[in-house]
Amino acid sequence: MRHLLLIIGEDLHLHKNFIAYICEEYEKKFKELNELKILTKASKDLPFLLENWIKEFNYITIFSNQTNYVILAKILATLNEDLLVLKNDILVPSKTLTFDQHGFISTFERSKVNCIKTELQQKLPAILHELEDEFDFFMLKDIDEESARLLLETLTKSYDTSIQTTSILENLILIKASNIEHAKLESFFIACKNLFGAKMMFGNNPLEYIAQTLKEKNLKISFAESCTAGLCAANLAKIDGVSALFEGSLITYSNRLKHEWLGISQSVLEDGGEYSERCVYFMLKGTFKTSGCDFALAISGVAGEADEPTCKSGRVFIGAMYKDGTFLQEMLDFKGNRNFIREQACLAAFCLMMRLKPEIFV
Repeated sequence: MRHLLLIIGEDLHLHKNFIAYICEEYEKKFKELNELKILTKASKDLPFLLENWIKEFNYITIFSNQTNYVILAKILATLNEDLLVLKNDILVPSKTLTFDQHGFISTFERSKVNCIKTELQQKLPAILHELEDEFDFFMLKDIDEESARLLLETLTKSYDTSIQTTSILENLILIKASNIEHAKLESFFIACKNLFGAKMMFGNNPLEYIAQTLKEKNLKISFAESCTAGLCAANLAKIDGVSALFEGSLITYSNRLKHEWLGISQSVLEDGGEYSERCVYFMLKGTFKTSGCDFALAISGVAGEADEPTCKSGRVFIGAMYKDGTFLQEMLDFKGNRNFIREQACLAAFCLMMRLKPEIFV
């Protein structure tokens, strides 16, 4: 199944946050963003482009502003040898069976096109497509990609299922499993769970899995962040119901706040000591002094692209501690720009927590 997200409108094109909002809602519906195209306006080439895309994609979802919606409706009606009519105060092709006050679905031989009228600063209308599950995601932790593929080879043949894999972290593998027969896909996942046990997590977002586990077991988490500057907290806060497991955290970017808020001694912080496992250990301890959490995560390092005098670019120290005092720490070297390094460090810290208490995250 191939699907396309098409966004049309100069005002939409310029609004990065609204584009991100559309993509996020689209991924909730389709589980992934297969292909994205953004046009500033409905140009004279659009009928030819749409005609080709209808042949290429099984599902096309179009978000457009009011001006472009009318043009799109006319083009889709023409391509389907149809006429526009007014139904419930909205123009739709007369042959359409599925529509609401914001748009419609046009059905072609190999494709369904959902055209949706949207406005900036307004809640997005619902996507009307109804999909059959032909694929789903799961993750494997504490295993490398080559080993994962070797172990999955027999199962993919037995259940006639294809897989795609990528290594999100060194020992965190994301797997997309596809099969047009839903029953076989379900059986494949059951077989994978029997094979990998606690190493397997359903879905494609480790934070959602972690948050759900913490909520189910009534556990709370907090953070002490330096170079990630609150990214752990921000990423966790994207998940619905996060207030049940998160009260707050500390962003201690400067050494002064590491000392005053977390109680880390000046002797630990001097001469570049903020970039060390020792500093991260005391960041963890300090978090428990200010928060009634069950888990604490701490991160410090250099996310910028230039080396610091006492720490090279991309080197990050992470730590995870449980309320019983047990802890794990790691020094990691990432390559990339500032934001990629910060995102990877954040993800690695969450995964370190799962390794600290694997009996909780089963």
